Amino acid sequence: MRIVSLAAALILLAAPAHAETLRLMSYNIRVDVSGDNPRWAERRDPMAKQIAFTAPDIFGVQEAAQGAVADLADRLPGYDHYGIGRDDGVNGETTTLFYDHTRFLRVDASTQWCSKTPNVPGKDADAAYPRTITRVILRDRDSERLLDVRNTHFDNIGEVARENCARQIMAIPPYPGAIVLIMGDFNTGTDSAPYRILTGDGGLNLKDARVGAAIDFGPPGTFNGFDIKKTNGEAIDHIFVGRTLTVSRFGVLTDSIGGRVISDHFPIVADVVLP
Repeated sequence: MRIVSLAAALILLAAPAHAETLRLMSYNIRVDVSGDNPRWAERRDPMAKQIAFTAPDIFGVQEAAQGAVADLADRLPGYDHYGIGRDDGVNGETTTLFYDHTRFLRVDASTQWCSKTPNVPGKDADAAYPRTITRVILRDRDSERLLDVRNTHFDNIGEVARENCARQIMAIPPYPGAIVLIMGDFNTGTDSAPYRILTGDGGLNLKDARVGAAIDFGPPGTFNGFDIKKTNGEAIDHIFVGRTLTVSRFGVLTDSIGGRVISDHFPIVADVVLP
């Protein structure tokens, strides 16, 4: 099976990211649904190859069923991962974080539910489903630098729930001495209350990694609905980094399997220059 590479080829034209650059990737990989074309069994191999080719240091996945996480882990042995089921802490979709275990040592890992009882499985306000915030604290094995990485998937229905989850993820205190990085499918565009909360003054002082990136390549939209031509929609997948950090490259990857996209979201990639 041949993968037609568009954005991924261009974003990697330069030399591989050096030791002081961090490559982040966020990817809604889509649960396996009857009627999708292609189905997961056909998507998993090219998806793993796409991720391996892009070579992120850390990547977060959303709509990640337990079997899909296992499939990617088997095909990407250079990564360790953490994420638990949203339904009851075991079953259900995950917002799993993968990280290069040759570069990073995991210091801590935890999960919160987007709700008034974050340590107990449940859902908030008008949310259609339970939603989780997956967090890992990583230590760079060479530089000893600490990273506080958070991956989430905001609700697709609940407007109030999305705002509450944005406030909740911002209220988690940074791990001492760590750089905070947030990624996910936020089901919300750049002109929305949750986005303004995530990029607002105070708090964690974050910015959208795409805004101000030295190189910004790819279409504006990140949701495609399994239509490779649907590229002008709203950006609902985001990576947020500290305002003082430089983003050298940002890309929305439109790779396909013979003209069929690999997921109903395009993955996003950001190269962040660390201080």
